[in-house]
Amino acid sequence: MTIKRPIRIGIVGFGKIARDQHVSAIRNNPSFELTALISRSPPGGDVPAFTSLEEAFAAGLDLDAVAICTPPDVRLAQCRVASEHGCAILLEKPPAVTAGDALALKRMADEAGVPIFASWHSRFAPMIAQAMAWSEKHSLRRGQINWHEDARKWHPGQEWLWRQGGFGVFDPGINALSILTALYPLPWSVSGSHFDVPENVEMPLSACFTLHAGEARMEAALDFRVTAEEVWSIHLEAEGGETLDLSEGGAALCINNGPISRAESREYAGLYQQFAELIRTGESDFDTSPLEIAEAAFASAKITKVSPIEI
Repeated sequence: MTIKRPIRIGIVGFGKIARDQHVSAIRNNPSFELTALISRSPPGGDVPAFTSLEEAFAAGLDLDAVAICTPPDVRLAQCRVASEHGCAILLEKPPAVTAGDALALKRMADEAGVPIFASWHSRFAPMIAQAMAWSEKHSLRRGQINWHEDARKWHPGQEWLWRQGGFGVFDPGINALSILTALYPLPWSVSGSHFDVPENVEMPLSACFTLHAGEARMEAALDFRVTAEEVWSIHLEAEGGETLDLSEGGAALCINNGPISRAESREYAGLYQQFAELIRTGESDFDTSPLEIAEAAFASAKITKVSPIEI
């Protein structure tokens, strides 16, 4: 796609992540012009709003791209409409409920000849590049993922998160999997998956499982019940005993228990820089490996029912 003016982009789905991250990232990137908001409950403001992509295009709206921020189980029709109108597509993570569903979206975009970006924002955390340089030099022996946060603080009122296809604690936890698969793109398999699922919802409140790839082994613990400080950490130990610790979701890094390096997190700024480049080159970026791991954990999970929660 050759576009010499700013890329006219619409946000589809105007929930918490769109309000908190996508709007500011788009407005702070001169490559983009926020042209429309698509939501069943259109917000007020200076950006034209519509209840659906069909309504927007019927009104004569001209878009070059869309950022789809709706729950992952309702994206097929939205991607079809966007691709039919020649729009490049960014998918907020996770791209779909299953890897098969995600690949169907990719085929749809490919057939329409439009770029599609399965965005994993945590891969744009400030210390990931340094961590990748380390991982390229060190074979992984073992490690630990701890991804703990308070659902009531970070996901208030998000009922879709708890219904079938909503991912529950894997909605944030898949961020850790996206980092791991960027650092070590190995054929990971899952064993020992165990979920705690509240009696009044369908998706897990917490999850633990083991990841294997050859001799490498990772333990993962995801938890929505933490009410103190969030923990978004990955510990890696190499074959030679060297260690790397990522914390704060990838904004902090420590090698061999040395000094901690930190930087301001601007994940969505990096994400939109990548999207602009994909649009410029006409290429797609579509990795489903984090979703494949999550899908395997769901498929094999032993379920324990726990007390109901407030949503």
